Amino acid sequence: MQCELCGTDIRGEPRKVIIEGTELSVCNGCAQYGHEVKQIPRTQSAGMKGPAPGITFRAPSRRRPDMFDQMTDELVDGYGMTIRRAREASGMTHEDLALEIKEKSSLLKKIEREAIVPEDRVRGKLERALKITLTEKPE
Repeated sequence: MQCELCGTDIRGEPRKVIIEGTELSVCNGCAQYGHEVKQIPRTQSAGMKGPAPGITFRAPSRRRPDMFDQMTDELVDGYGMTIRRAREASGMTHEDLALEIKEKSSLLKKIEREAIVPEDRVRGKLERALKITLTEKPE
């Protein structure tokens, strides 16, 4: 039998490993590049429940959490106008607010035009500086 990774003849039993999601029969030298597949030993008991003898299993993979799992609040509609009104009510220019929250004034202008959605970090700074709330609970 040949190694499915390097192509050399395998002496003895091939090793079953998973490399980048694919189960391969490889030689001992190539086995280091993957994770060993656990094999269920064959049994003589005919009344045994479970999978057929010789079936291999992979450990169940966990779903990676994404950003939508952590989101609890939504940005309010018209957030740009809310920011503009609060900024003007406090008598600040874009540059004044930018200096206070340590962001660029061009970023604030884009947020007020709703050309971009503010990141959570920037949103928090705006809420604290202007004493407003830009999020609401989804229904």
